[in-house]
This record gives sequence, structure tokens and C-alpha cells, in this order.
Amino acid sequence: MQKAKKMFATSLVALLAATAFAAPSAQAGTEVSASVGVANMYLWRGYDLGHGDAAISGDLKLKHDSGAYAGIWGSSGDATGGNEYDLYGGWAGKVGKVDVDASLWSYVYPDNKGTYTNDDGEPANAPGDLMDVVVSAGYGPVKATLYETVAGDDAAESRYASVAYTKGKYSALYGQHSKEGAANPGHVQVGYQYNDNLSFAMSKFVVDSDTVDEDPQFLVSYSIPLTK
Repeated sequence: MQKAKKMFATSLVALLAATAFAAPSAQAGTEVSASVGVANMYLWRGYDLGHGDAAISGDLKLKHDSGAYAGIWGSSGDATGGNEYDLYGGWAGKVGKVDVDASLWSYVYPDNKGTYTNDDGEPANAPGDLMDVVVSAGYGPVKATLYETVAGDDAAESRYASVAYTKGKYSALYGQHSKEGAANPGHVQVGYQYNDNLSFAMSKFVVDSDTVDEDPQFLVSYSIPLTK
């Protein structure tokens, strides 16, 4: 069952990647966007994956008028897994008054030596080895998101959920890790969007555990949208 799920997920990621890099000029109703960004750390769900190192990232996205989208995101800064690129695709739109977004993400670490593993316990170096299904629903200023791991060595045990509230330039989030046999830490994060490019955030775990850094993490990030 697990191998069949992985084969399906791998095929889907390949299809999404092919869609993302098809010639956009030949497709009516599509829009291509890109951006680059820099941050003082790689802050991921409360964890500083770069162990203090800065991170540079970039994103290329193709979106159709129907709400379907696909793209690739890449970043430096993961101190244990190495450089990373993610393939993703999904659909976003409204269902009644609710904003809905459902997507599939494949995380790829070409230089990975075994920090992240696939279903067979081998390094996750290829598309489809390590994947999340991400589903979010938002109403007004409130948004709830679930990240469910569907491929990877701990696919049956690992998920992350968050609830966020945004008011103007300010935001607050609570995120909860869930993994069988782990400490399952939760964290709070508050943010301030200074302008369209510059943002600030502070995240802190709210758990008494030796498995997390309990010191607050302060994030400064700057992104630049690229237009033709």
C-alpha cells in the first residue's frame, strides 16, 4: 500500500512539474510569477534549520485562471539536509465564503546524506521521496492549515497543523507538531509585515523539552517579486 501511494505521488509530482515549466505563452489564462528572497535564518515550523545561517530562496510559479497552480521553490540554509528544492502543485479558490487551498509538495535534497529518508530508509534525494499534502481553509482573518506527510520514512506518523490570525500588517500563529513517539512541541509565532517586501517574525516553542531550542527565534526576511 505504501509503495503504491508513493508511485502515485511521484507520478503526480512529475505531472505538476511538467505543467509548471510548459511554455506559458502558448497557454491562455495562465500567469507566471517569480520572486527571490533572503532571510537571516531558515525558520521552519518553529525550528531554525540553518542553525544560525542565513538563507537565500527563490520561487517560480505558474497559475491558471481556474485556480490550478504549480511551481518550484528552492532554498539554501538547511544545515543538515543541504540545499533544497520543492516541487508543488494544487488548486486555490473559494468554496462559498471559505478560501480553500489544497496542494501536494515534494521536498528534494540533492546533497542529502541521510538526514531525511524515503519509505525504504534511504536518503530522500529524488522527487516523490518526501512529500506532504497541504490543505488550508480560511474565513476572514482566520486560517487553519494541515500538513500531512504522505511519503517518507515516517509518513504514517508525522503531521503539522497551524491556526493563524491576520489583522492588517500584524499576524499571530499557533503551530503543533505531531509525530508518534516524539515530544510533539507546539510553538507560537507573531509577525509584522512592514511593507510588501520586508517582514519580521518571532517564534517560540511552548513546551518543556530537551528536543527543542526554547529561546525565541527572530526572523527578518526580504522578498523581491520579479516581473517582466
